[in-house]
Amino acid sequence: MEELVRLRHELHRNPELSGEERATGKRVRFYLNKYRPDELFTGIAGEGMAAVYNGQEPGPTILFRCDMDALPINEAVKRHHMSTVQGVAHVCGHDGHMAIVSGLAAKIKHNPIKQGRVILFYQPSEENGLGARRSIDRLKELNLYPHYAFAIHNMPKYPLGNVIIAKDTFAAASKGLIVKLIGKNSHAAYPEKGVNPALAIAKITQELCELTSKNKFNRFVMLTVIHIRLGDVAFGTSPGYGEIMVTLRSFDNDDMVKLSELAISIARSIGVEHGLAVETSIADDYPAAIGDATLSDLVKDIATTQGRPVVTLEEPNRWSEDFANFTQHGPALLFGLGVGEDVPDLHSPEYDFPDEAIELGVDLLDSVVTRMLRE
Repeated sequence: MEELVRLRHELHRNPELSGEERATGKRVRFYLNKYRPDELFTGIAGEGMAAVYNGQEPGPTILFRCDMDALPINEAVKRHHMSTVQGVAHVCGHDGHMAIVSGLAAKIKHNPIKQGRVILFYQPSEENGLGARRSIDRLKELNLYPHYAFAIHNMPKYPLGNVIIAKDTFAAASKGLIVKLIGKNSHAAYPEKGVNPALAIAKITQELCELTSKNKFNRFVMLTVIHIRLGDVAFGTSPGYGEIMVTLRSFDNDDMVKLSELAISIARSIGVEHGLAVETSIADDYPAAIGDATLSDLVKDIATTQGRPVVTLEEPNRWSEDFANFTQHGPALLFGLGVGEDVPDLHSPEYDFPDEAIELGVDLLDSVVTRMLRE
């Protein structure tokens, strides 16, 4: 595992943001050269890559996905492998995900599969929610879309090596709603000659915040106001433009549809009532990550066989994950790997993927390969 630890440290030292993963891809390709895949496809949705290992006999295609991008966060703890890029760091654990999936290359090269094929897929742009959708389209064009897809997510606050499985939804659906309210500027001494969005913003904000408390949804929903803008700082001007940004969350995709429609309806009706033009748009759109029950049972059985505790989530994680898009195109499973109870939270400046979790993740995924393609 020393080789994988070195790879992770190298990736950690050289993080790249979503859509900029060029050097990350080069480093991974250099590693894969030692365990030559039968085919290597590059340039998927940007810098994404698919390393393919073929069996001797026909069989299913299994894809193991890892994410390549880092976050725009300064790393707070000095380590010998800390980020060398100011304001960018792998405090998400994606360097660990890449190390785990890369470890499968050596496992498969030393113990080839009998049937089907394995795809080690390195996906760019997870953190901005753009990578999976684009990747799925390209994988289908290349005839690489799998019968089954898996992804591990590192999970602080759980004991090292624990396997975390959801009853159905592992990670919530979320999306950003942007509401633009367009009125008319006027002199602040004559506000009646303009159309100021201020009152509409106040009313829309209040009604949006009350929306999730109404009994209209099947499961948990949440709406968080993250930004409000009203004109510019000019005391002589009554503003004619306003903007509201909110994040919507739900554990159920149908609830997300309903929540989105109701939020947009509220914004439009109040805006029109106040004589404003209303424009709405969506950003950072993630579906709920709903795992396949058969794949979930498989991972549970493997974990139990390996003597690892299995934790079944009482409720889904509130955060979202781009891999959820794979769950909408066929049997797929996103599950968690505990990396330590005292490990800092994900996306915090102190986080660093624990090296000792790499081998645990590799062994778990390699057992999936054995069950599905070697036996």
